[in-house]
Amino acid sequence: EEVDRLRVRSPQGLAALSPRQIADLVIRKAAHRSTSSAPVPIRMEARPRAALDRTACDEAEVGVLKGQSPVAACQEDPRQELIQRAADLLVAAGYAVERIPAPIPLPDGTPFQPDLTIREEDRLLPVEVEDLSRPPEEREARWEACYRLAGGDLRFIAPDPGTLDRVRSEVFYWLGPRPFSLRMTDLSYGRGRYGEAIWRIQRGTK
Repeated sequence: EEVDRLRVRSPQGLAALSPRQIADLVIRKAAHRSTSSAPVPIRMEARPRAALDRTACDEAEVGVLKGQSPVAACQEDPRQELIQRAADLLVAAGYAVERIPAPIPLPDGTPFQPDLTIREEDRLLPVEVEDLSRPPEEREARWEACYRLAGGDLRFIAPDPGTLDRVRSEVFYWLGPRPFSLRMTDLSYGRGRYGEAIWRIQRGTK
């Protein structure tokens, strides 16, 4: 095709070229046409993470906003999937559950985002889904925030009985002599309806 164009424009000029020169010319023309017609990459906009005002599972929250189920949106993050399984357990037991709670201000004004929140007798209570994967300092800081928010009413869900036993030991040691009301369970136990049946461990000094 390129040779035909050259022949129409200048038959004499084409005759003066050797076959090798003609081939080189055709290759250069074809390369130029391919380069000039290549599509320009489109730069995708970044996800609006800041607008979500969250500290964890940003990808999952975007998925929820797009209509995905929380578990599907969090499936690449084992801890977030665990939190959503705990939420499913609480919903099945009759609790009103906030799966992605908005940050709640502590008494000193510091925002804190629990793993989950539930309604108990018109009270909003934080729930920590604890698998002991976070550093001890971070765990205890979060427990302290829950204690302050709920006035000592603590709720914990662990993935299995072994982890629950370890969490119970750590929480009791951390609480010390302070007054508290504590309910704990794991995903293999809580299958009852709202109230007593779902919680494997119930302790309190209040």
